[in-house]
Amino acid sequence: MRRALDVLALWIWLPVLPLAITWGAPWPAGWGPLTALAVAAIVTFAVWSLVKYAGFGISPHTTTVTGAIIVLTFTFGPLMLLGGLLVAGVCWALVARGEQTYPEAAAGVLLGLLVGGLGYWLTMIVLYFG
Repeated sequence: MRRALDVLALWIWLPVLPLAITWGAPWPAGWGPLTALAVAAIVTFAVWSLVKYAGFGISPHTTTVTGAIIVLTFTFGPLMLLGGLLVAGVCWALVARGEQTYPEAAAGVLLGLLVGGLGYWLTMIVLYFG
């Protein structure tokens, strides 16, 4: 059980996600989504900071993974939605370890969906039509 929690921990998957986004993608297709991921991460951190300052608990871990899976899905297609299994695993691991509560993990997923999607499309619009 402990080994499964360690494998699903965020620190293992986070460095791999930007590489997966740019792997084999022609210029500028790979760099657009990578930039979108960076913008989404910065916006996520800003929103998370405001929410945390307001006194609400929200998981930055699930937000980051969910946002990355959304960017991967927009970049490579619906097959990347299988990454939702990774998001579920990260949520489960955080709750099982006692690092986050279920509502904090769920709120992080919702924020990741919103910020990942909006960050991706706004960045792509600026990059390609700006």
